[in-house]
Parts: sequence; structure tokens; C-alpha cells
Amino acid sequence: MRVSGRPRRARHGAALAAAMLALVSTARAEDCGFKTPPDITVAKELMITDLSVVNDARAAGADGAWSFGHLMRLAAGEPNAARRMVRDWLRSWDTPQTINGFALAPRPALAAAVARPWMALDGATSPEDWTPDLAHAPFRLLAIVYRPDLGIIGPDGAIASAGEARFAFTALDLTKGASLDTAPPLPFAVIFEFALPARERDEVRRWAERWHRLGRLRFGPTYNAALQDITDRFDGASGPAQPPRLRTNEGLSAPWQLREFHFDPARGRLANAPTTNTPHLSLIDHDAELSAQINAHPGEDIPSRFLGGGSEIPDAAFRWPPMATDNNVVRHTFAMLTCNGCHGAETGRKADAATAGAAGFRHLGGRLRDERATLSEFLTGNPTVVPDPSGKLQVFCDIKLREKAMDEALHASNPVGSAAHDADLSVARERRDRAD
Repeated sequence: MRVSGRPRRARHGAALAAAMLALVSTARAEDCGFKTPPDITVAKELMITDLSVVNDARAAGADGAWSFGHLMRLAAGEPNAARRMVRDWLRSWDTPQTINGFALAPRPALAAAVARPWMALDGATSPEDWTPDLAHAPFRLLAIVYRPDLGIIGPDGAIASAGEARFAFTALDLTKGASLDTAPPLPFAVIFEFALPARERDEVRRWAERWHRLGRLRFGPTYNAALQDITDRFDGASGPAQPPRLRTNEGLSAPWQLREFHFDPARGRLANAPTTNTPHLSLIDHDAELSAQINAHPGEDIPSRFLGGGSEIPDAAFRWPPMATDNNVVRHTFAMLTCNGCHGAETGRKADAATAGAAGFRHLGGRLRDERATLSEFLTGNPTVVPDPSGKLQVFCDIKLREKAMDEALHASNPVGSAAHDADLSVARERRDRAD
């Protein structure tokens, strides 16, 4: 009886899942009903978190091809400039700033948790005399990520990029570990985001093919060498490259805050920049102009005049309120373009929700050295269903959509010349410049 009953329960579960998808089909922001491409291996091609990669020697020291120190050195141009740049970057949290006309308050917890323990590890006695040793950088690699879904295609079909590649790191608590290997993670993530250059449809396909070939390799030395061949192409190690965008996701003190930094090679520094597509929270109380913009241009990028230098998440229940938007569909679409919307309650349970001292605002959680990074349900859902404030159910399956984007990049749909056909690269077209 028990054996014969299992298929019935499985069929019932499948039917229930199908019914739920049908129920929310009119409310979901993105389509999770497509068939997953069978030949794409997510763990090897899109979201690479295997310990044989993130604990490889390339991810350590000041010179490892995937290390925090090496990426900073590439951006700065030479080692001493990188060390000074990192010191000044850490100090940027110590002083009040004005970014794009909006106040950005100091975050002294970062100096206490990250800068001063790093300084002690270096043997420095005062901040004034300290130039960080990048070999001691308290940052552990979490993942190397391919984002074909973030390809940029203009309204005229012209291709501006083939998406992004990212290195994601967690900061480490040196006060609770005797070494970089034993230190536990802090609720502070740093992501280097590299645009993958492309101007023609074939260049988009070639980027996808490079990542796709990784799926046929076993994890180990051969795989890592092939992966480095890819990363050397966009991080500047084997030729010119655009500086990456740097973004941080930090909950060392309340409120949880995300910041964005752009490399300024002329001044040799990491400059605070307005956070992508994320209006300053003060505009919630003075929302007439922002709401008019959202209503008139739903789903479009937010103009720079609304953007602040820090995207804050006041509490675990935070969602962008309705303000004076036309309806909840417009509100939700806008919220999903923002950093604090994507990392707040809008997208459900996060990867670090169970981490001590963290409210849970990261899609990629911190990790101990012998553990793989955890992923949020927003990423892994097949699908994940989250009620929105109006009671409608929103469906998320982000990694599935990235698989679809990769499949589209590999198999062109009637390409025409150097531009992409209207039916081609649909995920990248629909996602535009998502803030996640």
C-alpha cells in the first residue's frame, strides 16, 4: 500500500503545483513556466560556488586571479595604488557625505568590524600609518557568477553588452578567528561586477559558449584553468577592460545598507556613486514627482535625480509602499528594479535569514571556509511564491530565468545583422538594468 501510494502523492503534488502556477499566472512578474534547458549545468556555468573553485589558490592572497586583492590591483593599476585605494575606500564609511544631493551618514561599525582588525593583522599601530596588506584582505570568495540575463539591448535592437560576470565576496570577522581560514563571515558582502563586452549577436553567443563549455568539465584543475581563461578575458588580465562596478551589501549596524562604488582611475580611488535605480528613501514622504515618473514610465530605469548614495532596508518587513502609483503591478515592477526592493521583503526569504545577527537581506549568504555559500529562495525557487501587499502572489525563479537567457544567447532566434531580432534574447530585453 505504501509503495503504490507514493506515485499518487507525487501526481497530486505535481497537479497542485501546476494549479498554483495557473492561479498566479496573471500576477507573476516573470514567467517560470518554461522548460529548463537540459544541457545547461547551473553549478558549473552560471552560479559557481563549488569549494574546489572558491577555495582554490586563485582565490587567495594578493596575486590570486580570483582574489579580492588581485581584483583591486587590476582596477588601481599597480599594487601600492591599490593598497591606498582600499584604505581610502574603507574610510569612506567613516565620514558624512552628500551623494547626488542626498545625505549619506557614516557607518562606524564597519571600521570596528573590518578595518581595525585588518590593521591589527598587518601589525600597524595607527590608521594614519596603515597601508593595507592585500594578502591579508579579510574577504572570502563566495561565487563566480555569469549573468547573461543582464545583457544590454537598446530600443533599436543594438547590442551594448553580453551581460555581466561577477565575483562575490563575504567579509570575515577577524575578531573571532585566528586566521583568514578560520574566521567566520560577517553580514557584509562585496561584489565586483564586470560588463562582458559585445556589439554583435555573434559576440553574445561566443561569451555564452565559453561559459557553456565549462559544463562538460569535471571540477578540478582542468575546470579551474578553463574558468580562469574566461575571467582573464573580462577582468583586464589579458587585455584592456572596463573597470568593474563595486557594490556592497552591509548589515553591521541598522539599518541594513547597500552602496555602489565606481572606479575613478584618474584620481586613483573608489568613488561613492548613486545606487542603481534606487530612489532615496526620503522621497517616500515627498512622493509626488517620483510617483508621477513611475506611473508615466512603468518598468523603466529611474532618472538619476531621484537616486541617493545608500540604499537602505529599515527592517525585515520593508517594501516600497504604494505612494501615489497607479496600482500594485506598477509598484511591484518599480520595486523590483531597486536594490532595497530586490533585497527586501518583496522577494521573500533570503540566504542569510538564519545567520546570527543578520536580518536576512542577501541572496548569496556568507560562508565558513569548508562550507558552500547558500542561495536565497528567490534564486533557487522552482518557483518561489511570495504574497505582495495587495494579496496577489508573485512568482520568482531567478536562476531558471538565467538558464533561459543563456539558452537564448547560445541559440539565436532569427538574428538580423549585428542587431538582435525582436524575438531574440527575450530575457535580457525584458530585464533591462535590473538592480540585483
